[in-house]
Amino acid sequence: MGMKIRIIGLCLVAMLSMSGCGNGHSDVESSNDAQPLEAVEIIVDGSTASRNETVDIVVEAIFEDGERQTVTGGFVISTDLIVEGENSVIIPGDALTGEDFEIAVEYEGVGDKKSIKVVNLLSETIDDEGIITNPEALDMVVNKQRTLPSDYVPEDLVKVEVETCLPNEEINQLREVASDALTRMFEGAEADGFTLVARSGYRSYNTQTALYNGYVSRHGQEYADKYSALPGQSEHQSGLAMDITAQSVGLQLEDYFGDTDEGKWVSEHAHEYGFIIRYPLGMEDITGYLYEPWHLRYLGVDLATEVYESGLTLEEYFMSFE
Repeated sequence: MGMKIRIIGLCLVAMLSMSGCGNGHSDVESSNDAQPLEAVEIIVDGSTASRNETVDIVVEAIFEDGERQTVTGGFVISTDLIVEGENSVIIPGDALTGEDFEIAVEYEGVGDKKSIKVVNLLSETIDDEGIITNPEALDMVVNKQRTLPSDYVPEDLVKVEVETCLPNEEINQLREVASDALTRMFEGAEADGFTLVARSGYRSYNTQTALYNGYVSRHGQEYADKYSALPGQSEHQSGLAMDITAQSVGLQLEDYFGDTDEGKWVSEHAHEYGFIIRYPLGMEDITGYLYEPWHLRYLGVDLATEVYESGLTLEEYFMSFE
């Protein structure tokens, strides 16, 4: 996520730079020469931060008698984060929820480390009209309250390399990172004796419009809102969602897929490949959609594993940080 940076005292020095500043002498706000240094501590405001957020760092020296003093020079901080000013770091703009960045400090031979977890808050990734402002992010959340821009089309769509069951070229696409992960997951299932089939991936805004209007004309508005998404509110437009199926359910999308051997395997292992079952059973009031054991959403392995292990829906997971 960028070049490793070292901060020496109040001076920033890139690892490949020849520049420097100061004489490197120890400096605390009031000296405590009589007491041996026992530890140092990095202090930041909270343990989480959002993309592009500036995090201020304070280094404190802890002496044998328990006295704490702020260190103002002579310390070294190493981090992969972007450095700004004297004692501040910036979370990269492309950092994803669930990523951890480490900050390490050394002062007079004594060290400390602090980890900052990235959480891109839902409240900071939506505009006043309910339009998502980070549609390209892997940790983007779209639902009935959060709408993708009507002109959003992922730039890295590719044809999936797994078995599909419908001839429509559009829906046999995913974003490249999700497609690669889907291939690995299907291979993992095959190795365990289960054959999965991809049914419906990317859908454009226009395709979703036609699909939703078809539901309305055939079954009415109430039915459509239960079983389909309004244009802009479908994860399929993100290129990060794939509906999967198997021969055991006739290559259809059936609730009982979750009870099949294939469905159980997916439920237990999808997160290992970066996917979650986006609309779990009994969570309709939270997700806004009925149970869909076939609908997989790609988040990346780290975030998918965190969501899976939390037992929360994606909405609940993000709201726990608000």
